Amino acid sequence: MSKQIKNEGWKVFGTGKTIKEALDTHYALLFQGKGTLMTIEGHGKSKNINQAIRKSQNQAMQQYASMRETQVEGVSEVQMRNTQGGETSSNMDFNTHYKSSTAQTVKSFSPTVVFYRTSSEGWVEVRSFFLVDILK
Repeated sequence: MSKQIKNEGWKVFGTGKTIKEALDTHYALLFQGKGTLMTIEGHGKSKNINQAIRKSQNQAMQQYASMRETQVEGVSEVQMRNTQGGETSSNMDFNTHYKSSTAQTVKSFSPTVVFYRTSSEGWVEVRSFFLVDILK
């Protein structure tokens, strides 16, 4: 994978690491999670590298939040079908708390590695990789 990334013109942002070293670090962290982590990749494009990085981070956060919301809605719907009366309120409280927890998680997103490349037109394209808890 590192050869493909290099051949496509990508470079590692913000470190003196090679592409292989950066990917090795990312995957080492992933495997340290012992099956509890997954990778989310965000993409961003701008004339400014910092804006492109923020766009890639925002995309990854939205992707993760969307996955969590879908999961919560599915669990809540099943719980609401299986409960009666007063328990519906507690399910809604759970749903609200879970969404709030997800929002806190995405606010603290920090990429494990950021790749970038610049086009001949002056655009900077960014690929950021994040590790997040596996959705259960």
